[in-house]
Amino acid sequence: MGSSQVFSQIQGHYYFPKYGKWIFILSFLIISLVYHYPDILVKPPQSLHRWRQCDCLSITLNYYQDHNAFLEPSVHNLGRDGTGKTVSDFPLIYFSIAQLWKIFGYHEYIYRSIILLIFFFGLFVLFKTLENILQDSILAIIAPLFLFTSPTLVYYAINFLMDIPAFALALAGVCFFLKFCFSSKKFHLYLFVLLYLIAGLLKITSLLSFMAIFCIYLLEQFHVSIIPSRKIFKDPLKHFIILTSVVVITVIWYAYASHYNSNHNSGVFLVGILPIWNAGSFEIQSIATAIINHIKTDYFREETQIIFALMWIIILAFYKKTNKTIFNLTLFTFIGFFVYIILFFLALKDHDYYTINLFILCPLIILNFLLLLKENFRTIYTSVIFRIIIVGFLIHNIDFARRRINDRYDPNGWTNKAYIENIQPFRDIPNYLHSIGINKEDRVISLSDSSINITLYMMNMKGWTQFGTSKSEVTTAIRDRIKMKAKYLILYDKSQEKWLNIQPFLANKIGQFKNIEIFKL
Repeated sequence: MGSSQVFSQIQGHYYFPKYGKWIFILSFLIISLVYHYPDILVKPPQSLHRWRQCDCLSITLNYYQDHNAFLEPSVHNLGRDGTGKTVSDFPLIYFSIAQLWKIFGYHEYIYRSIILLIFFFGLFVLFKTLENILQDSILAIIAPLFLFTSPTLVYYAINFLMDIPAFALALAGVCFFLKFCFSSKKFHLYLFVLLYLIAGLLKITSLLSFMAIFCIYLLEQFHVSIIPSRKIFKDPLKHFIILTSVVVITVIWYAYASHYNSNHNSGVFLVGILPIWNAGSFEIQSIATAIINHIKTDYFREETQIIFALMWIIILAFYKKTNKTIFNLTLFTFIGFFVYIILFFLALKDHDYYTINLFILCPLIILNFLLLLKENFRTIYTSVIFRIIIVGFLIHNIDFARRRINDRYDPNGWTNKAYIENIQPFRDIPNYLHSIGINKEDRVISLSDSSINITLYMMNMKGWTQFGTSKSEVTTAIRDRIKMKAKYLILYDKSQEKWLNIQPFLANKIGQFKNIEIFKL
């Protein structure tokens, strides 16, 4: 049998829906092992953005141990009113994990596992959608796995932030919207709207592709045909109410969050935007440089991002030959991509997780491109060599992500060294604190900590940190905290003892645990 006959037989077996899902699941598990997920699963919050990680865990732990009402979340940092009450994301996942902890015990790996399962759910729905649309199991398996090679997504997919669940649910939402386009079934309509609603409540930025869908709805109302011979939204008024309900409910939640924070502790979490027009020219240049560095190391391999850009250029060049529904969805999402960058530009310098919901554009570009190839360049699309190249490129991307994740958890690397040297001892300090007479109910000031909750969460003590306090205000702040029943001052940065304005508070040292000094106020 000649090589051409072998290739021909292989080409006839690209679609195997009976086994495709198991191959996808197995591939996901193998890649997870490559990324050392079993080891990461049991790690405490650390490395990049442990600040935000501990904020999320603090809310969850307070639900677990203080039995907070669902709409009254709080953190370990007691804030200006002494209650710790503050909110940002809709607390559905925080509250749910707290209930799991009440059943199975307080374990951070349960939290990480839930986030990872939601991420997997989003990728699996994408896989099934691509398999149904393309009638091609191989490319349907490969395409979602490219998302699983972004260092940003790989890092946060087993982390504590709400950006990944919001992204995964939006990804599933856009998939069920495509199912609705092809089937017109009410079930698919209600499901994609529900998925987007939860995603938007978790992170309003996840509604990027939903707004693209809303634009498609508006186009149809102006008699612009998206699907030849029929409309996607056949009942304009009913569908308008259903679509706008997502926006209305989301706005109501964020209005409540703003009101809740203003009544208790505002300024802890961002409930708003960080637009480019609030930055000066020097700051814009600095952020642009940081974004370029992120492009080199955090989003995808540089070559992968170039390929995505080339794919989009080819799609635009042949847009008349594309699937109009998917093309318009991608086009409006692409426009929203730049609107998002303008509105949250100031966050893009240091906060890579702000870009997570922008990754929704990648599977849309991939689907557009593969459909374009299938319908117009079938020789390339069915080529075995083409698929071998894609698999090889996927493996290179997996290796790139593996190295980047290893860097983030390297105990000697810049992302994790400060945690290992200064913060990790707080995980082991609770028993010592109890041994020197400090009870869990006592309020403390963890002065070396400039974050909101890191050290307070790590030792599970309520109180305050240096967050929001300038050096000139430290003395006044400590006295104010004493009036709010702060009993102990904790330092892990000994250089702070040289601050003349805190010397009066360091007279009564009652203990030291590794690098941590404890003083009674």
